[in-house]
Amino acid sequence: MDEKLEKDIIRLLERGDERGMKLLFQLYYKALCVYCMRYLLSYEDAEDIVQNVFVSFWEKKQGQVFVGSLQAYLYGAVTKAALKNMRDRGKRFFSEFELQIENSWEKIGQESEEQREKLRIYLWGAVDRLPTNPQKVLKEVILNNKSYKLIAEEMGVSVSTVKTHYARALRHLRKTVDPEMFRLWLLCVILPQK
Repeated sequence: MDEKLEKDIIRLLERGDERGMKLLFQLYYKALCVYCMRYLLSYEDAEDIVQNVFVSFWEKKQGQVFVGSLQAYLYGAVTKAALKNMRDRGKRFFSEFELQIENSWEKIGQESEEQREKLRIYLWGAVDRLPTNPQKVLKEVILNNKSYKLIAEEMGVSVSTVKTHYARALRHLRKTVDPEMFRLWLLCVILPQK
């Protein structure tokens, strides 16, 4: 951002003038949403986070003296909010998932070994029908417990590309396999195989 424009915006904000916020929003909103996508899979979630950062910024900083770079402040606040969102969602998702796994374990325990083997074959077949790169990443993450960074190095791609392949694999399985079957597949991964 132009240094003069930043000083003008800071002066407007320090006076509590909404025009400063409007200018700041116009300058950074889209770029911050795109930046936030580094951490999230949903553009709508990124927009929510960026909007919340702007609202919080306005509530805390209007009429206050601001020292520093607006750009650095906004990008830092978006990063912090996105990471908090990921942490919070992960905890909620994991708790819900644990309950579903308990129910699935009970269901598996009631099935015969032959039924479990058929289920395992069906679900691994769904994994084998995934596109090559998402399939490879999924297997490396789940079966070999490899980090995204290690997989990226082995495949000669960026960590972001690995995350995209992993997300696509899971999304594809969720769409093509019944949700209960998908949870059971995850359980089958940890069941001993013959």
